[in-house]
Amino acid sequence: MAEVRSQTFTDQAAVETDGAVFVDCKFESAVLHYGGGEHPTFQNCTIGEVGWYFTGAALRTVQLLQQMNTSEGGNKF
Repeated sequence: MAEVRSQTFTDQAAVETDGAVFVDCKFESAVLHYGGGEHPTFQNCTIGEVGWYFTGAALRTVQLLQQMNTSEGGNKF
């Protein structure tokens, strides 16, 4: 796991999160990218106005959850 310490992410910075460990970081206006790999870890971080960008397996999981949520009757596909 890559460790990132004491950094501030602003100005819509794209931050790859798969498998990363963030320690004492600030996310003020970043876009956090997650592709479905190992979960990121956030230790003592401040997360403000951020966006998430999902790709690969993570995107397919989000799409499945959305499909399940909008299906008629709640459990029909």
